[in-house]
Amino acid sequence: MRKQFENVLVFKTDKKVLTYQEMIQEALVEYKDEISWTVDMDDQDKVLRIECNSLSPEEIIHKMKQAEFFCEELED
Repeated sequence: MRKQFENVLVFKTDKKVLTYQEMIQEALVEYKDEISWTVDMDDQDKVLRIECNSLSPEEIIHKMKQAEFFCEELED
């Protein structure tokens, strides 16, 4: 059964390679039980979509920047 989350956070990123998936997984490893995420590699913004309950966009951006990713929240 898929875990239900209250929030959906969406970010623009700059990675353009398939190894990106593994790099994101490493960057967000401490949240692995708290989030579900996907990346749309076909979108020009390489959109990172995170489903979570309690994390803020700032926390995700901070973690991604620590891993040397460009990450910017996309507003509705």
